[in-house]
Amino acid sequence: MSWLYPLVVLGLFATFMVSIRSALSPLVLLLLFLYVSWPLLGSRLYARIVAGTVAVSLLWILKATGFLLSPFILALVFAYILDPAIDGLSRKGVPRTVAIVLLSLPILASVSVLVLVLFPAVVRQISQLVDNVPTYLNSVEGWLVAVRAWVVGLGLPGVTDRSIPGIRQIDAAAVADYLSVRQAALAESGWNAVLGLSRGIGTVLIVMGYLFLTPIVTFFLLRDWNRLVTRAADLVPEDLRPEVVRFAAEYDRLLSRYLRGQLLLSILVGLFIGIGFRIAGFPYSLLIGLTAGTLNLIPYAGFVTSLALSLVIAMFSGSILSSLLTILIVFGLEQVFESIVQPLIVGRSVDLHPVWLLLALALASFFFGFVGLLLAAPLAVLVKLSLNRLVARYRSSRYYAEHAVA
Repeated sequence: MSWLYPLVVLGLFATFMVSIRSALSPLVLLLLFLYVSWPLLGSRLYARIVAGTVAVSLLWILKATGFLLSPFILALVFAYILDPAIDGLSRKGVPRTVAIVLLSLPILASVSVLVLVLFPAVVRQISQLVDNVPTYLNSVEGWLVAVRAWVVGLGLPGVTDRSIPGIRQIDAAAVADYLSVRQAALAESGWNAVLGLSRGIGTVLIVMGYLFLTPIVTFFLLRDWNRLVTRAADLVPEDLRPEVVRFAAEYDRLLSRYLRGQLLLSILVGLFIGIGFRIAGFPYSLLIGLTAGTLNLIPYAGFVTSLALSLVIAMFSGSILSSLLTILIVFGLEQVFESIVQPLIVGRSVDLHPVWLLLALALASFFFGFVGLLLAAPLAVLVKLSLNRLVARYRSSRYYAEHAVA
């Protein structure tokens, strides 16, 4: 009957857990699991079970509190991107803290220009676009009436003035008034969608967290980056450390080249398109350039969105043919410029297929919101590298060799 006592204890424990299940969370269960499984510490089975449980718990934490962790993860991304520059200054004898300050000055200056100059200019262009909506709608209505008259004039069988419904008159002024009234609400909804705000926390509070908390966390991460990396490596068992270090080095090489290259490429593309349209005298050039540069981080999104926006603007510019010619020249030159610059900046060794990255962005943003967008590229590179290792191991396996010979 030696088994009876543990069985009774286990039954009582299960009953107790069921009775308080509403007060439990995955984090509490994780801590309880670590405590209960403590006697297994040191075994290979314990390490695997704990690693899997911690990974699943981290996914839950990202899902539940991603909107709070976003400033910290964004700071981690910034620190990862800027660390090589800080290391370069440190190797030249500059103290690490001083190097961080020196590197922060041009970045803060750029952000200040963006906030104080570009952002108000973009807001003005959006307001002008909203104010011009009545003119645009009237142009659309006139264009549709002309097309309807042209079709009727062709004299096609069965096509008469009665067979084609008339164009319903659009109240352009009412549409413009609605957009003007709803502009603030639409902007707030956009911020909520981008930042993942769905839990009653004010937009202003979260934006202030990004503006103040992210730079502070980035500073401390940059200051202690090498120490944190060393401590993380020390946590890996010595027999596994060489393989893990090689994997991490390859992962760092691929991810860093992609992130830094794609960020620089997006800035150059946005500047190229914005300046090109500005030189050509195309309206809303700043808005189009900012859209192209920002969305260029997502494959094809920047090109498609900015092209669609420019085409819509061209339709109501009054000189459609010249506007379309301008769009063709600017985007054609931009594609030539990007095809030349992209291999030099991003490099071909990353080989991260756009479809693979789009899938990662879609899934990560669906499950984790804005924090998923920040983690999509690192996860895509990690999965790709892991799959390459698995495929290589499969090809070197006895099973593959035997069936390949057969």
